[in-house]
Amino acid sequence: MRFATAAFGIILACCLLCPANAPAAQAAPPKFALALAASAAGRLDDALAAVEQSAKSLGAAYKELFRATPAMVPEDRGRLLQSYAVKDGTVAFRDLQGPCGPDPAAKAPCQSLYFYDGENFSDNLFRELAALGSLAPAMAAGYGALPYSWVYLTTPDQGFAIYPTLPLVEAVNNYKPTDKDFYTAADFAAKACGWQSPYLDLAGDGMMVTVSCPVYDGETLLAVSSRDVTISQLSGRVMADLAAIPGARAFLMNRRGKAIAVSDPRLAAAIDAINAKAEEAVVYFRADRGLAAMGLEKAEDSPDDGLNAIGEAVIERAETEKKWPMAFVSGKDMVLAARLRATGWHLVLVMPQKAVN
Repeated sequence: MRFATAAFGIILACCLLCPANAPAAQAAPPKFALALAASAAGRLDDALAAVEQSAKSLGAAYKELFRATPAMVPEDRGRLLQSYAVKDGTVAFRDLQGPCGPDPAAKAPCQSLYFYDGENFSDNLFRELAALGSLAPAMAAGYGALPYSWVYLTTPDQGFAIYPTLPLVEAVNNYKPTDKDFYTAADFAAKACGWQSPYLDLAGDGMMVTVSCPVYDGETLLAVSSRDVTISQLSGRVMADLAAIPGARAFLMNRRGKAIAVSDPRLAAAIDAINAKAEEAVVYFRADRGLAAMGLEKAEDSPDDGLNAIGEAVIERAETEKKWPMAFVSGKDMVLAARLRATGWHLVLVMPQKAVN
């Protein structure tokens, strides 16, 4: 990540120092411009890779803990059952002796343990809960290293551990976790991590994305380890750096054109307002023909028709040219686009041609 950041800084500095009226002999060649988009995409890829590796590491730690955890003895089981709360089939196991108390506030620095099948407890569930409880320090450390929203693990038996604290009143919304997108995003067939499509966080954190990694012991699925990332945390610095280029605008979209992030604060606020009203991410950088072809009931184009046309062109070229990074002229602008390896998202930079030259 340091290398990508340094490379981007050098390219950006050169671009900013190049006079707008420089003679043609000094104009930046296309490869130089493409390197700018590729370097910015590399920074985002590095951040996504770090989050994915964190989820993998937590999953690996859970596998070792589960292997080492014997069946829970009656005394320990009794302590777990001393105080628990049930709401709508969701069971919250409370830690009476823990530093956060039995009813910690939302996002308190403690682990929460849940079970999503009423009081139908089993011996294997108690073993899972014991292993998940032992994982709490690793979850706290992972969150501390990359404080991107939630860190959580889900077992096939509907056991669930999350850090930091998730109150019961909010945890019920995850019923049943094995049916949720954050669980099914894992690539079970390839035993690999998978990324959920960007979505709107209804708790107020804006656009988010989740990576989920299946945890196997041989052919036995033990859990799915997940990490959430708020898009503002992920892309804010990169977008700000790209917007520092005179006249430049940048946006991030998924392969279907869903608006993930944009460097223009006013456009970002307008997109947030549309998404908030719909209570889900419905805005796309697509022209009317692209939206119609998708056939989505709630999809809306962004308020910027120019960027919508550019987004449509990037998607169409990606399907035919299959070449990354790409560059093309749109009116008086040069469009540079790069694809993120981890998610397949498109990072698009729109610059006046005179800035490129």
